[in-house]
Amino acid sequence: MHQEQNLDFESIFNTMPGSFLVLKPNAPQYTILAISDELLHNTRMERVEVVGKGVFEVYPENPDAITATGPTSLRTSLKNAVENRVLDQIPVVRYDVPDGSGGFEVRYWSANSRPVTDSSGKLLYILHTTQDITDKIVAETRVSDLRSIEKKYSLFLKAPLAVCILTGPENIIELSNDDMLRFYNKSKDIIGQPLFEAIPEAKHQGFAEILDQVRKTGQTFAYSEYPTKRVIDGNEAIYYYNIVCQPYYENPFDKEPSGVFSIAHNVTELVLAKKRVEESEARLQAIIEATPECIKIVSPDGLLNYMNKSGLHMIEGDEELLGKVNVLDVIAPEHRTTWKKNHLRVCEGNNLSWEFDIIGLKGKRRRMETHAVPLPGENGRSQLAVTHDITKRKEAELALRESEEQFRTFANNIENLAWMADPQGSIYWYNERWFNYTGTSLEEMIGWGWEKVHHPDHVASVVAFVSQAWKSGDNWELTFPLRNAKGEYQWFLTRAYPVKDEQGNVLRWIGTNTNINEQKKAEASLEAKNMELVRINNDLDNFIYTASHDLKAPISNIEGLIGLLSEELAGLDSQHADIGHIISLMEKSMDRFKRTIASLTDLVKLQQESASPVTRLDLGELIGEVLLDLEPHIKASAAAIEVAVDACTYIYFSEKNLRSVVLNLLSNALKYAAADRVPVIRIGCEEQPNYHVLTVKDNGLGLSLQSQKQLFTMFKRFHDHVEGTGIGLYMVKKMVEGSGGYIAVSSEEGAGTEFRVFIKKTPVKD
Repeated sequence: MHQEQNLDFESIFNTMPGSFLVLKPNAPQYTILAISDELLHNTRMERVEVVGKGVFEVYPENPDAITATGPTSLRTSLKNAVENRVLDQIPVVRYDVPDGSGGFEVRYWSANSRPVTDSSGKLLYILHTTQDITDKIVAETRVSDLRSIEKKYSLFLKAPLAVCILTGPENIIELSNDDMLRFYNKSKDIIGQPLFEAIPEAKHQGFAEILDQVRKTGQTFAYSEYPTKRVIDGNEAIYYYNIVCQPYYENPFDKEPSGVFSIAHNVTELVLAKKRVEESEARLQAIIEATPECIKIVSPDGLLNYMNKSGLHMIEGDEELLGKVNVLDVIAPEHRTTWKKNHLRVCEGNNLSWEFDIIGLKGKRRRMETHAVPLPGENGRSQLAVTHDITKRKEAELALRESEEQFRTFANNIENLAWMADPQGSIYWYNERWFNYTGTSLEEMIGWGWEKVHHPDHVASVVAFVSQAWKSGDNWELTFPLRNAKGEYQWFLTRAYPVKDEQGNVLRWIGTNTNINEQKKAEASLEAKNMELVRINNDLDNFIYTASHDLKAPISNIEGLIGLLSEELAGLDSQHADIGHIISLMEKSMDRFKRTIASLTDLVKLQQESASPVTRLDLGELIGEVLLDLEPHIKASAAAIEVAVDACTYIYFSEKNLRSVVLNLLSNALKYAAADRVPVIRIGCEEQPNYHVLTVKDNGLGLSLQSQKQLFTMFKRFHDHVEGTGIGLYMVKKMVEGSGGYIAVSSEEGAGTEFRVFIKKTPVKD
C-alpha cells in the first residue's frame, strides 16, 4: 500500500502542469532527481536522458549566447537556497535550451529555488520551479498589451502544444496555433468566430463551464489527462490532454479578465502507456499474491515493507503489519544473527540463499529457504526475497535419514552381505559383513569395484547379466562365487530390489548376498547320490529283466519234466503216495515262481514306461468294471461291497494305472478277509482342495503297527496262508506318487484296514 501511494505521487508530480525540477543539494552537480512532463516536453528530452544527471550537464550553457546569464543565475539561486535555506527568486533571464539537433533554442524564463527540509531542518532536496516568460507576463504582471502578449506567446505557437486565446463571454477565437486547429479538426477559418458556434461539440465536453469559471474567478484551471471525444476520419475515439486555462487580461488595469489563454498537451499515448503499465502491474500483483511462496521486501533496517498473502499466512499476520513490524521479530532467536548478517550483505548488493527458522506470531515454527537479491530504492538497497516453506521437506529428509540409519543398523547386524546402488547400478554402500567377508574397503568396492572379488570364470557373465538387470527396473536374483578374505571362493545368492518413487522411477537399489555354499555342497552331494541311485536302479532293472528272461526257459523245462514225471508215476501203488504229494508241492512252488517272475516283469515295465496318458475317467464306471472282474471271488467269499463315489464322479488319471490301483486294493481286501465274519468292503471318495481322496475300507485281518511301516516294501508279505508276491502294493504306491499323489493306510489288527489314495487334481482338456 505504501509503495502504491509513492507511485501515485510520482505520477501526479510528473504530469502536473508546469515546469519543475527536484534537485539533489550536491553542489556543484545538483543531480536531477525528478522532472515534470511539461518541462521534458518543453525542452525536447526524455526522462531517461535527464534523471540522475547534473542539471548543468543536461542544460549546458549556449556558447554563442554571450549575453545570456541563465546558467550563472541558476548557480547563484541554488547556492542561496542551500546556504540560506530560503526561497530564492530568479529574475527574468535568458536560458537557452538544446533544440535536439545540436543547436540551441532561445528561451526566457522566470524561476525560483525552494529548499525542502525535514522536521529537524535537514536539507533534503531543492525544488526548482521555472516558467516561460510569457506565462509570467500574463499571470503575474499583466502589463503588456495584446500585441506584446502575442509576441511573447509566439514560442508556444511554434511549440508542439495546442494554444489559443478566447475573448469575451462568447469565447471568440482570437488566436489559435496549428496544433489547436488539429485538436478540433478545423481550419484557420474559425479564427474570429465564437468557439461553440465554430466547434459545437466542444460545448458538450465541459469546456463551456471551465471557460466561464476561469473568466469569472480569475483563477487558473489545470487538469491532467482530461478525456475528450474526437472524430478523426469518421472514427470517434477518446483522447487525453493536459489542459491549462489561464485568465487573459487585455489591459494591465483591467479588474476582470477579458478572455482565457488555453494550452492543451496531447498525452494520449502517455496515458495509454501508463494504463498498460498499470494493467501489467495489476497482473504481476495478482500473480505475486497467488503464488504459494512468500515474496517480501525488507528495508535495510529490517522493516517489513511488503509481503504477499502467502507470506503473511506463514508468519501468522495480516496487512496491518506492513511498514510496522521488523522481520527479526519472527526469526527464531538462534538464527537471528545469521539472518541479519546475510540481510546486510544482500543490501550491499549480493545475491544470497540460506535457510532459517521462523516462529509465527501465533507460535507456529517453520523451516524456510530464502533466495534474496538487492532491490534499489530511494533509501538505499532493500532485500527482495522469495522464501519457501520447506518444513515438510526437512521433516521428510530427517525421517529418511533416521530410516536409513535404522536400515544401516539393521543391515550391519544381519547374517547376509548387503549393499545399495544408484539407479544405474553403481554401488555406493556395503554393510560391515561385506567388508568382513571380503577383507576390502569401500574405496576398493565403490561403483563397480565388486568385480575384483568375483571368480574369473564367472565375472564376465555376471557383469553381462546385471548390466541388463539394472535397466529392467524389476527384482532380480543371481548365484555366483565370491572370494573371501582368505582367498577362498564360496557360493552366494544375490537378490536385488528397486526402490521407486510415485511415478515408478528407480531411486536406488537394495541388495543382499546370502551364503549358499553349504547348500551348493549338499546339492552336489545329492546329485552324486541321485546319479548313483539311477545307476543302481538301472542295474536292478537289468538284473530283474535278465533274471526273468533267463529263468523262463529253465522253468519251462523243469515244468515239463515235472509233468512227465507225474505221468510216469501215476500208476504207482499207495505205498508211494508221498511221491505224489511231493510232486504236487513242486508244482505249487513252480506256480509261485512263475507269478514272481511275472510280477518282476510288470515292475520293470512300470519303471521303464513313460507316463501313461491322463484322461477323464468315470470313477463309478471303472469300479464297476473291476468288480465284474472280481465277481467269482466276491461270490466265493460272500463279500458285501458298498460303493459311494458320487462326490468324485470324474477323475483325471491314467486309466490303466487307476484300474491297477483299484484292482490291487479290492483283491487284497478279499484275500485278507477274516474267517469268522462276512467280508464287508466300503469304497468311497471325497473332494479336497487339491486332491480326490479314494478310500477302500475292509473288516478283514488288519495289520500291526510294525507291519504297517513295512507295508509298501517290495516282496514284503505278512500272511503266509494267502498266495502273493509282495509286489502289488509297492507298484500301487509308485503309480500314485508318480502322478503327484500319495497313499496312506490305517489298520487295526483283527479289525480291518483302510487305504486312502490321494489323487492329485490335474485336469486336462478332453
